[in-house]
Amino acid sequence: MVVMSSQEGNQNNPYNFDDFLFVRDHFNYYKDDKFLQALINKYLPQEEFEKIDKDLRALSDYVSFRFRDLADKANELENRVKVTKVKHFDAHNHRIDRIERCLETKILEREVFSLGLFDPTRNSAWSRFIKIFLLYENGEAGVMCPVACSHGAVELMQKYEGTLSPEAKTILKSIRDGENGEYKLGAQFVSEIQGGSDVPANLVEAVFEKEEGKDGMSNVWRLYGQKFFCSAIQADYAIVTAKPKNMPSSTRIAAFAVPSWLPGNKEKEIRNSYTIDRLKQKLGTAELPTAEITYDGTVAYPVGPLEKGLADIVGIVLSLSRLHVAFGMAAGALRVVREAILYSQFRAAFGVPISSFPMMINQINEIDQFAKRTAAATFKIYSEYIHFNEELISGIRELEKIKDIEECKRRFRLRELIMLQKIVVADEAPAMIRKAISFYGGHGIMEDFLSSPRFHRDAMIMELWEGPRNVLLTQIHRDFSRVKDWYPADDFCRDLLEGANSDIIEEYSSEFNRIMSHDSLLRNDEQTLAICQDWEEFSNKLFIAYQEQALKELDYTNKPMKFSKLLRELRKRESPEFQEQIAIQ
Repeated sequence: MVVMSSQEGNQNNPYNFDDFLFVRDHFNYYKDDKFLQALINKYLPQEEFEKIDKDLRALSDYVSFRFRDLADKANELENRVKVTKVKHFDAHNHRIDRIERCLETKILEREVFSLGLFDPTRNSAWSRFIKIFLLYENGEAGVMCPVACSHGAVELMQKYEGTLSPEAKTILKSIRDGENGEYKLGAQFVSEIQGGSDVPANLVEAVFEKEEGKDGMSNVWRLYGQKFFCSAIQADYAIVTAKPKNMPSSTRIAAFAVPSWLPGNKEKEIRNSYTIDRLKQKLGTAELPTAEITYDGTVAYPVGPLEKGLADIVGIVLSLSRLHVAFGMAAGALRVVREAILYSQFRAAFGVPISSFPMMINQINEIDQFAKRTAAATFKIYSEYIHFNEELISGIRELEKIKDIEECKRRFRLRELIMLQKIVVADEAPAMIRKAISFYGGHGIMEDFLSSPRFHRDAMIMELWEGPRNVLLTQIHRDFSRVKDWYPADDFCRDLLEGANSDIIEEYSSEFNRIMSHDSLLRNDEQTLAICQDWEEFSNKLFIAYQEQALKELDYTNKPMKFSKLLRELRKRESPEFQEQIAIQ
């Protein structure tokens, strides 16, 4: 159908985007989002709500505007180019390996870390999670990866705090507790060129050396070898995997805390006996410097028993990173979807808002449902992590030492949910962001028009962080083969979907049990290939059912946001009369 227009031409086209920009740029992530408020109200203990609500309102004023603008500015092409630079030598031929980043990223990093997110004197488990969730509405922005890595470092080192060396304790305290209001950044360097997810194949070697080195240190562990994907290379400390030499655990992986500079050397730009060989030019998270490095006698401090490094890295450090990947994309989805839907209500075509076309209505409902169910499940899963006092079990062997079978099962569910959530959210997010971008038509690919292209690029990276889909699906299948005697797969599925439709529970439990009953996913026979295909498809169905149940439990009934109403409310809020009234109160 061709819609004819009787409108005369106008060489001075008066059309503009000002109303949409006003709404988008004045929207407060926490104060104006009734859905996020409902989630927090559901899960937050009532005795904590008043204090955390006050903190969030204050923080949201920064995150929604100042932090947002810093993140957007850092994403400009000329600033993204800066983060791919490393200055290897100073003017006097001293090796310094200085990372060059744009000023906006440095400011944002400093102000985010000044929040003391892991400081127990400043944040509870819930306030830490909700503040981090809110921060993720601005995407990774070159800052949230070191936040996630610092989280993992703190949780791992706290587990062994009583047995850490004095130097390692100092590292823990500088990241967690800070000093004079300054909190250090953590990173995690695990991947090597021969395989990222295959951690046991690591070849970086740890050698205990009694003699004094060129750095004046003696009786210390030193690292030798290359790490190939080292994100947040600007960090002060890193948790690093290596194989100890001449130790009973030499065939296994140990975990070490590694300072980027030895005491007194940061100001001199003398790194801890390692070189930054080059920086990666990545598809996404472009503001975040990721490097290849070579250790050559780097001083390192063990964290935990040498023989438990692999279980600790996978069970604690990588699990926390997977949690961050999932709830980071969930928070980002709330913003991307919200802005796309508001734009569809603002933008008109053929005389009506594009949000009123049937094809668009279906797409709006789809992405809105995705954002809400993803966020709801994120809160539900994180509430389980908090239930266990933010303590993750390193591996199934340690899990099976728990005498209470119900606690054992509940902890196992959390372990598998963390992997399932990462797999499914990382799979869905790029497609949903791409659909949200399509709402803008040609404007959607303009990076100076909106932030969604950055979120889409970053989602592609998040999908690969901490284990790609096939690796984690195989790990989940292997886990169930190990626990089948005390936690059958169909029982797990029934517990997971408790409260959902009984027919769905039984259908999914039967299918899950069939897939998990296959003896191995590591053969390439016809039957195994078919099971692998079924498992890849079913994993999404299973976790989406969990998400839908989490959203149902929230019982959110507020009316959807309306652009015209929001525009009136925000204009009134910004009016001089309203501001004067607030000042008087």
